[in-house]
Amino acid sequence: MNTPTTGIIGAICGDIIGLPYELRADRTKDFNFPLKFNDFSDDTILTVAIAHWLLGERSEEKLRKHLLNYALRYRQKNVWGRGFQEWFESGGTTDRTGVASNGATMRVTAIGYASDDLQEVLRLAEMSARITHNSDEAARGAKAVAAAVMLARTGCGKHDIRNYLEATTGYDLHRKIEDIRPHYHFEILCDRCVPESIICWLQSDTYEQAVRNAVSMGGDADTMAAIAGGIAASTPGMEVPLALAQPCFDLLPQDFKELISNNCFSLQT
Repeated sequence: MNTPTTGIIGAICGDIIGLPYELRADRTKDFNFPLKFNDFSDDTILTVAIAHWLLGERSEEKLRKHLLNYALRYRQKNVWGRGFQEWFESGGTTDRTGVASNGATMRVTAIGYASDDLQEVLRLAEMSARITHNSDEAARGAKAVAAAVMLARTGCGKHDIRNYLEATTGYDLHRKIEDIRPHYHFEILCDRCVPESIICWLQSDTYEQAVRNAVSMGGDADTMAAIAGGIAASTPGMEVPLALAQPCFDLLPQDFKELISNNCFSLQT
């Protein structure tokens, strides 16, 4: 099985690369990737769950089933937020109304490959957010990330994507990383990390730059790198270098590899 270098592998690699830096508040882009490939987190698990869902019946019932099954499969893994863990331990019955954390955005990269119809992508992104993070803020973040992936992979330029996202979300995406970083800190709320993650992609020319930018913010490093990396790997010319993709891919279970390698979730489609 060939290791993919475009598509949702970008979010997976971002998660794996960023995970060791979560809660460490490292504010440097100068770190050695290969020494840090150790494990994947909930970002990867739920990204794959969403991809699996998209290959079948795209109903809310099936989405709930896939999220629960994948989370319960890895219930012993120390990567889950308390609220989300309560949700899956309850069989998806816990009320999540008003939850605005970034878990709804870290997992939506595959939705950007689900259709060439932007309105359909937005619909699926909102559905995916509401089922576990039932708030306007979580839905806004999920739609922003999925739309950025879809628009980038279909050839829309960064300037136009930024303008579209600003007009539809209200995010300020004209800020500079150098101005944000000194005052930034760990955040899990969508409106305080999703726009910053998108900026990390906007202000990069390569996949590696996008992920380094995300980690250097000193925030929720794995999630921010998953978001920035997912958008980057959907952008023509910003594929994941094989030297980064291969060791991350090798960490994954076989069924994850097969889903990530599906041509539905790469620039080959």
